[in-house]
Amino acid sequence: MIGFSDKLYFFVSYPELNLKGWQTVKSNKNWCYGETSSRCKSKASNKMIVHQEMISLKPLELNHGRNVDDVVEILKYDSSFNSNQSNEVQSSSSESEDEATLKEQGSWCEQDIKAYLLSRFTSKELKRLDKWQRKWQRNELNGKLIGRDIEFIFQGEILAPLLMVPQGNETRTAYYIKDLVVNAFFELLKKRSEKFLNAYINHYSFDSQIATQLIKGRNTEQEILAHFKAKKLWGVHKMFLPMCLSEHWVLFYVDTKEKKISWLDPIASSRIVSNNVEKQIILQWFTNFLLPEFGYNDAKEWPFIVRTDIPEQKSSVDCGVFVMKYGDCLTHGDCFPFKQEDINNFRRRIFLDIYCGRLHRKTKKD
Repeated sequence: MIGFSDKLYFFVSYPELNLKGWQTVKSNKNWCYGETSSRCKSKASNKMIVHQEMISLKPLELNHGRNVDDVVEILKYDSSFNSNQSNEVQSSSSESEDEATLKEQGSWCEQDIKAYLLSRFTSKELKRLDKWQRKWQRNELNGKLIGRDIEFIFQGEILAPLLMVPQGNETRTAYYIKDLVVNAFFELLKKRSEKFLNAYINHYSFDSQIATQLIKGRNTEQEILAHFKAKKLWGVHKMFLPMCLSEHWVLFYVDTKEKKISWLDPIASSRIVSNNVEKQIILQWFTNFLLPEFGYNDAKEWPFIVRTDIPEQKSSVDCGVFVMKYGDCLTHGDCFPFKQEDINNFRRRIFLDIYCGRLHRKTKKD
Protein backbone atom coordinates (compact mmCIF):
# COMPACT_ATOMS: atom_id res chain seq x y z
CA MET A 1 0.00 0.00 0.00
CA ILE A 2 1.23 3.49 -0.75
CA GLY A 3 2.37 4.99 2.53
CA PHE A 4 3.14 1.63 4.13
CA SER A 5 6.13 -0.64 3.83
CA ASP A 6 4.89 -2.32 0.64
CA LYS A 7 4.29 -0.37 -2.55
CA LEU A 8 1.20 -0.85 -4.70
CA TYR A 9 0.82 -0.31 -8.36
CA PHE A 10 -2.59 -1.32 -9.69
CA PHE A 11 -5.92 -2.11 -8.11
CA VAL A 12 -8.70 -4.67 -8.04
CA SER A 13 -11.81 -5.03 -5.92
CA TYR A 14 -12.15 -7.24 -2.86
CA PRO A 15 -14.97 -7.46 -0.32
CA GLU A 16 -13.12 -7.18 3.00
CA LEU A 17 -10.06 -5.63 4.59
CA ASN A 18 -7.17 -7.88 5.48
CA LEU A 19 -5.61 -5.94 8.33
CA LYS A 20 -2.57 -8.20 8.56
CA GLY A 21 -1.54 -7.50 5.00
CA TRP A 22 -2.80 -3.91 4.91
CA GLN A 23 -3.77 -4.44 1.30
CA THR A 24 -6.85 -2.25 1.24
CA VAL A 25 -7.22 1.39 0.46
CA LYS A 26 -10.44 3.32 0.61
CA SER A 27 -11.16 4.68 -2.82
CA ASN A 28 -12.46 8.18 -2.19
CA LYS A 29 -13.30 11.02 -4.48
CA ASN A 30 -12.59 14.69 -4.07
CA TRP A 31 -15.60 16.96 -4.18
CA CYS A 32 -17.70 18.76 -1.64
CA TYR A 33 -18.06 18.68 2.12
CA GLY A 34 -20.72 17.17 4.33
CA GLU A 35 -21.83 17.07 7.95
CA THR A 36 -22.41 14.31 10.47
CA SER A 37 -25.03 14.62 13.19
CA SER A 38 -24.11 11.46 15.10
CA ARG A 39 -23.09 11.49 18.77
CA CYS A 40 -19.90 9.92 20.02
CA LYS A 41 -19.69 7.91 23.23
CA SER A 42 -15.99 8.52 23.87
CA LYS A 43 -14.60 11.76 25.22
CA ALA A 44 -11.45 13.75 24.45
CA SER A 45 -9.65 15.95 26.93
CA ASN A 46 -8.07 18.07 24.20
CA LYS A 47 -9.45 21.52 23.49
CA MET A 48 -10.11 22.82 20.01
CA ILE A 49 -8.71 26.26 19.23
CA VAL A 50 -10.30 28.48 16.61
CA HIS A 51 -9.41 32.15 16.30
CA GLN A 52 -7.47 31.74 19.55
CA GLU A 53 -10.59 30.65 21.44
CA MET A 54 -10.76 27.39 23.38
CA ILE A 55 -13.68 25.17 22.39
CA SER A 56 -14.39 21.84 24.07
CA LEU A 57 -15.16 18.95 21.76
CA LYS A 58 -18.60 17.71 22.77
CA PRO A 59 -19.13 13.99 23.33
CA LEU A 60 -20.75 12.47 20.29
CA GLU A 61 -22.00 9.02 19.44
CA LEU A 62 -20.19 7.24 16.66
CA ASN A 63 -22.18 5.66 13.85
CA HIS A 64 -19.59 3.33 12.35
CA GLY A 65 -19.38 3.50 8.59
CA ARG A 66 -21.42 6.64 8.17
CA ASN A 67 -20.26 9.00 5.43
CA VAL A 68 -17.61 6.52 4.36
CA ASP A 69 -17.69 4.92 0.92
CA ASP A 70 -17.10 1.26 0.26
CA VAL A 71 -13.53 0.06 0.43
CA VAL A 72 -11.67 -0.69 -2.77
CA GLU A 73 -8.63 -2.86 -2.33
CA ILE A 74 -5.39 -2.86 -4.25
CA LEU A 75 -2.85 -5.57 -4.62
CA LYS A 76 0.77 -5.52 -3.54
CA TYR A 77 3.25 -5.34 -6.34
CA ASP A 78 3.99 -8.72 -7.85
CA SER A 79 7.61 -9.29 -8.79
CA SER A 80 6.35 -11.08 -11.88
CA PHE A 81 4.82 -7.85 -13.22
CA ASN A 82 5.47 -7.56 -16.94
CA SER A 83 6.76 -4.11 -17.79
CA ASN A 84 5.84 -4.69 -21.41
CA GLN A 85 2.20 -4.07 -20.46
CA SER A 86 2.90 -0.40 -21.03
CA ASN A 87 5.53 1.36 -23.05
CA GLU A 88 5.48 4.07 -20.39
CA VAL A 89 6.69 1.81 -17.58
CA GLN A 90 10.39 2.15 -17.04
CA SER A 91 12.82 2.43 -14.18
CA SER A 92 14.41 5.74 -13.32
CA SER A 93 16.27 7.22 -10.42
CA SER A 94 14.04 9.19 -8.09
CA GLU A 95 16.31 12.20 -7.74
CA SER A 96 19.37 13.47 -9.55
CA GLU A 97 22.38 12.90 -7.36
CA ASP A 98 23.80 16.39 -7.84
CA GLU A 99 20.90 18.19 -6.15
CA ALA A 100 22.26 20.07 -3.16
CA THR A 101 20.51 20.27 0.19
CA LEU A 102 19.45 23.63 1.54
CA LYS A 103 20.58 23.66 5.15
CA GLU A 104 23.82 25.46 4.32
CA GLN A 105 21.72 28.21 2.74
CA GLY A 106 19.52 28.62 5.79
CA SER A 107 15.98 27.49 6.54
CA TRP A 108 13.07 27.90 4.15
CA CYS A 109 11.32 31.28 4.35
CA GLU A 110 7.93 32.12 2.85
CA GLN A 111 9.51 33.57 -0.28
CA ASP A 112 11.53 30.39 -0.83
CA ILE A 113 8.45 28.18 -0.46
CA LYS A 114 6.45 30.37 -2.83
CA ALA A 115 9.22 30.26 -5.43
CA TYR A 116 9.24 26.47 -5.18
CA LEU A 117 5.46 26.12 -5.42
CA LEU A 118 5.05 28.52 -8.33
CA SER A 119 8.16 27.58 -10.29
CA ARG A 120 7.55 27.52 -14.04
CA PHE A 121 7.44 24.37 -16.08
CA THR A 122 10.50 23.71 -18.20
CA SER A 123 10.13 23.28 -21.96
CA LYS A 124 10.66 19.54 -21.49
CA GLU A 125 7.92 19.40 -18.87
CA LEU A 126 5.52 21.35 -21.08
CA LYS A 127 6.13 18.95 -23.96
CA ARG A 128 5.49 16.00 -21.67
CA LEU A 129 2.29 17.55 -20.36
CA ASP A 130 1.13 18.32 -23.89
CA LYS A 131 1.77 14.72 -24.88
CA TRP A 132 -0.35 13.33 -22.05
CA GLN A 133 -3.01 15.99 -22.50
CA ARG A 134 -3.46 14.89 -26.10
CA LYS A 135 -3.62 11.24 -25.07
CA TRP A 136 -6.34 12.09 -22.54
CA GLN A 137 -8.31 14.07 -25.14
CA ARG A 138 -8.17 11.05 -27.47
CA ASN A 139 -9.35 8.83 -24.60
CA GLU A 140 -6.14 6.79 -24.73
CA LEU A 141 -5.40 6.73 -20.99
CA ASN A 142 -8.03 4.25 -19.83
CA GLY A 143 -6.45 0.92 -18.97
CA LYS A 144 -2.94 2.19 -19.70
CA LEU A 145 -0.27 1.89 -17.02
CA ILE A 146 1.58 5.16 -16.51
CA GLY A 147 4.80 5.86 -14.64
CA ARG A 148 8.55 6.15 -15.10
CA ASP A 149 9.40 4.95 -11.59
CA ILE A 150 8.51 1.33 -10.88
CA GLU A 151 7.31 2.35 -7.39
CA PHE A 152 4.67 4.73 -8.74
CA ILE A 153 2.71 3.18 -11.59
CA PHE A 154 -0.99 3.84 -11.97
CA GLN A 155 -3.71 3.23 -14.48
CA GLY A 156 -4.29 6.22 -16.69
CA GLU A 157 -7.81 6.89 -15.48
CA ILE A 158 -6.48 7.35 -11.93
CA LEU A 159 -4.14 10.18 -12.98
CA ALA A 160 -6.38 11.66 -15.70
CA PRO A 161 -8.18 14.15 -13.37
CA LEU A 162 -4.84 15.89 -12.80
CA LEU A 163 -4.75 16.78 -16.51
CA MET A 164 -8.20 18.35 -16.43
CA VAL A 165 -8.89 22.02 -15.84
CA PRO A 166 -12.22 22.64 -14.06
CA GLN A 167 -14.28 25.39 -15.65
CA GLY A 168 -15.89 27.75 -13.15
CA ASN A 169 -17.59 25.99 -10.25
CA GLU A 170 -18.25 22.68 -12.00
CA THR A 171 -18.84 19.60 -9.88
CA ARG A 172 -18.20 16.91 -12.48
CA THR A 173 -16.93 13.67 -11.01
CA ALA A 174 -14.25 13.56 -13.70
CA TYR A 175 -12.27 16.14 -11.71
CA TYR A 176 -12.27 14.19 -8.44
CA ILE A 177 -8.88 13.21 -7.03
CA LYS A 178 -8.82 9.62 -5.78
CA ASP A 179 -7.15 8.49 -2.59
CA LEU A 180 -4.50 6.56 -4.53
CA VAL A 181 -3.22 9.87 -5.90
CA VAL A 182 -3.28 11.68 -2.54
CA ASN A 183 -1.52 8.81 -0.76
CA ALA A 184 1.10 8.56 -3.52
CA PHE A 185 1.86 12.27 -3.24
CA PHE A 186 2.36 12.05 0.53
CA GLU A 187 4.63 9.06 -0.07
CA LEU A 188 6.67 11.21 -2.45
CA LEU A 189 6.96 13.90 0.23
CA LYS A 190 8.42 11.33 2.61
CA LYS A 191 10.73 9.95 -0.07
CA ARG A 192 12.09 13.43 -0.71
CA SER A 193 12.71 14.22 2.95
CA GLU A 194 14.49 10.89 3.47
CA LYS A 195 16.84 11.60 0.58
CA PHE A 196 17.54 15.21 1.57
CA LEU A 197 17.60 14.97 5.35
CA ASN A 198 18.89 18.50 5.92
CA ALA A 199 16.57 20.20 3.48
CA TYR A 200 13.12 19.13 4.63
CA ILE A 201 11.35 18.55 7.92
CA ASN A 202 11.45 14.98 9.20
CA HIS A 203 7.89 13.65 9.00
CA TYR A 204 5.71 10.58 8.58
CA SER A 205 2.54 10.28 6.52
CA PHE A 206 -0.23 7.83 7.34
CA ASP A 207 -2.29 6.35 4.56
CA SER A 208 -5.89 7.59 4.42
CA GLN A 209 -6.81 3.95 5.04
CA ILE A 210 -6.12 4.57 8.73
CA ALA A 211 -8.89 7.15 9.00
CA THR A 212 -11.27 4.86 7.15
CA GLN A 213 -10.66 1.95 9.53
CA LEU A 214 -10.93 4.09 12.66
CA ILE A 215 -14.17 5.71 11.54
CA LYS A 216 -15.77 2.48 10.33
CA GLY A 217 -14.73 0.72 13.50
CA ARG A 218 -14.00 -2.59 11.80
CA ASN A 219 -10.79 -2.90 13.81
CA THR A 220 -10.02 -1.72 17.32
CA GLU A 221 -7.69 1.15 18.03
CA GLN A 222 -5.16 -1.32 19.45
CA GLU A 223 -5.30 -3.51 16.36
CA ILE A 224 -4.56 -0.54 14.15
CA LEU A 225 -1.83 0.69 16.49
CA ALA A 226 -0.14 -2.71 16.44
CA HIS A 227 0.80 -2.19 12.80
CA PHE A 228 2.90 0.85 13.65
CA LYS A 229 4.95 -0.48 16.54
CA ALA A 230 7.71 -1.45 14.12
CA LYS A 231 7.49 1.75 12.14
CA LYS A 232 10.11 4.44 12.39
CA LEU A 233 7.97 7.03 14.13
CA TRP A 234 10.42 7.76 16.90
CA GLY A 235 11.59 11.35 16.79
CA VAL A 236 9.64 12.51 13.74
CA HIS A 237 8.85 16.21 13.81
CA LYS A 238 5.51 16.09 12.00
CA MET A 239 2.83 13.49 11.30
CA PHE A 240 0.23 13.77 8.53
CA LEU A 241 -3.04 11.91 8.05
CA PRO A 242 -4.93 12.97 4.90
CA MET A 243 -8.52 11.77 4.91
CA CYS A 244 -11.63 12.01 2.77
CA LEU A 245 -14.82 12.59 4.77
CA SER A 246 -18.17 12.89 3.03
CA GLU A 247 -16.29 13.24 -0.26
CA HIS A 248 -14.20 16.12 1.07
CA TRP A 249 -10.45 15.98 1.74
CA VAL A 250 -8.97 17.38 4.96
CA LEU A 251 -5.59 17.03 6.67
CA PHE A 252 -4.97 15.99 10.28
CA TYR A 253 -1.52 17.16 11.33
CA VAL A 254 0.60 16.63 14.48
CA ASP A 255 3.64 18.73 15.37
CA THR A 256 5.55 16.83 18.05
CA LYS A 257 8.08 19.60 18.69
CA GLU A 258 5.52 22.34 19.14
CA LYS A 259 3.20 19.86 20.89
CA LYS A 260 0.10 20.79 18.96
CA ILE A 261 -2.44 19.04 16.76
CA SER A 262 -4.11 20.75 13.81
CA TRP A 263 -7.06 20.25 11.48
CA LEU A 264 -6.70 21.74 8.00
CA ASP A 265 -9.95 22.00 6.03
CA PRO A 266 -9.82 23.83 2.67
CA ILE A 267 -13.44 25.04 2.97
CA ALA A 268 -13.79 27.68 5.67
CA SER A 269 -17.51 27.14 6.24
CA SER A 270 -17.05 23.47 7.14
CA ARG A 271 -14.08 23.79 9.50
CA ILE A 272 -16.12 24.06 12.69
CA VAL A 273 -19.57 22.71 11.91
CA SER A 274 -18.67 19.60 9.92
CA ASN A 275 -17.08 16.23 10.71
CA ASN A 276 -17.12 16.65 14.50
CA VAL A 277 -17.53 12.90 14.99
CA GLU A 278 -14.56 12.16 12.80
CA LYS A 279 -12.46 14.86 14.44
CA GLN A 280 -12.93 13.29 17.81
CA ILE A 281 -12.31 9.70 16.67
CA ILE A 282 -9.02 10.58 14.98
CA LEU A 283 -7.92 12.89 17.80
CA GLN A 284 -8.52 10.25 20.44
CA TRP A 285 -6.61 7.58 18.55
CA PHE A 286 -3.58 9.83 18.30
CA THR A 287 -3.67 11.18 21.86
CA ASN A 288 -4.79 7.99 23.66
CA PHE A 289 -2.95 5.35 21.65
CA LEU A 290 -0.40 6.36 19.01
CA LEU A 291 1.43 9.30 20.58
CA PRO A 292 1.82 7.73 24.06
CA GLU A 293 3.18 4.59 22.37
CA PHE A 294 6.06 6.69 21.06
CA GLY A 295 6.80 8.56 24.27
CA TYR A 296 4.41 11.51 24.06
CA ASN A 297 2.59 10.80 27.31
CA ASP A 298 1.23 14.35 27.62
CA ALA A 299 -0.46 14.30 24.20
CA LYS A 300 -3.93 14.63 25.76
CA GLU A 301 -2.93 18.10 26.92
CA TRP A 302 -1.82 19.30 23.49
CA PRO A 303 -4.12 21.91 21.93
CA PHE A 304 -6.28 20.88 18.98
CA ILE A 305 -6.23 23.77 16.51
CA VAL A 306 -8.58 24.29 13.60
CA ARG A 307 -6.36 26.28 11.26
CA THR A 308 -7.87 29.39 9.72
CA ASP A 309 -4.62 30.85 8.35
CA ILE A 310 -4.57 28.58 5.31
CA PRO A 311 -5.53 29.06 1.64
CA GLU A 312 -9.25 28.60 1.10
CA GLN A 313 -10.84 26.45 -1.55
CA LYS A 314 -13.26 28.43 -3.73
CA SER A 315 -14.24 25.63 -6.12
CA SER A 316 -16.13 22.38 -5.52
CA VAL A 317 -13.54 19.94 -6.86
CA ASP A 318 -10.08 20.91 -5.63
CA CYS A 319 -9.95 19.89 -1.96
CA GLY A 320 -7.60 16.97 -2.68
CA VAL A 321 -5.10 19.27 -4.37
CA PHE A 322 -5.30 21.73 -1.46
CA VAL A 323 -4.59 18.97 1.06
CA MET A 324 -1.60 17.69 -0.92
CA LYS A 325 -0.14 21.19 -1.06
CA TYR A 326 -0.82 21.82 2.63
CA GLY A 327 1.37 18.79 3.31
CA ASP A 328 4.00 19.97 0.84
CA CYS A 329 4.23 23.37 2.53
CA LEU A 330 4.42 21.84 6.00
CA THR A 331 7.50 19.82 5.02
CA HIS A 332 9.21 23.15 4.37
CA GLY A 333 7.91 25.18 7.32
CA ASP A 334 4.55 26.48 8.51
CA CYS A 335 3.24 28.87 5.87
CA PHE A 336 1.10 28.36 2.79
CA PRO A 337 1.94 30.92 0.06
CA PHE A 338 -0.56 29.86 -2.59
CA LYS A 339 -4.20 30.49 -3.55
CA GLN A 340 -7.07 28.98 -5.52
CA GLU A 341 -5.78 30.46 -8.77
CA ASP A 342 -2.64 28.30 -8.48
CA ILE A 343 -4.50 25.00 -8.23
CA ASN A 344 -4.78 24.21 -11.95
CA ASN A 345 -1.01 24.41 -12.31
CA PHE A 346 -0.65 22.30 -9.15
CA ARG A 347 -2.78 19.60 -10.76
CA ARG A 348 -0.41 19.41 -13.71
CA ARG A 349 2.66 19.58 -11.46
CA ILE A 350 1.38 16.72 -9.32
CA PHE A 351 0.78 14.66 -12.47
CA LEU A 352 4.41 15.10 -13.45
CA ASP A 353 5.62 14.41 -9.91
CA ILE A 354 3.80 11.08 -9.74
CA TYR A 355 4.64 10.19 -13.33
CA CYS A 356 8.36 10.74 -12.66
CA GLY A 357 8.26 9.20 -9.19
CA ARG A 358 9.82 12.25 -7.58
CA LEU A 359 8.88 15.77 -6.56
CA HIS A 360 10.34 18.62 -8.53
CA ARG A 361 12.81 20.74 -6.61
CA LYS A 362 13.77 24.37 -6.73
CA THR A 363 16.66 25.43 -4.50
CA LYS A 364 16.89 28.95 -3.19
CA LYS A 365 19.87 29.68 -5.38
CA ASP A 366 17.81 29.03 -8.54
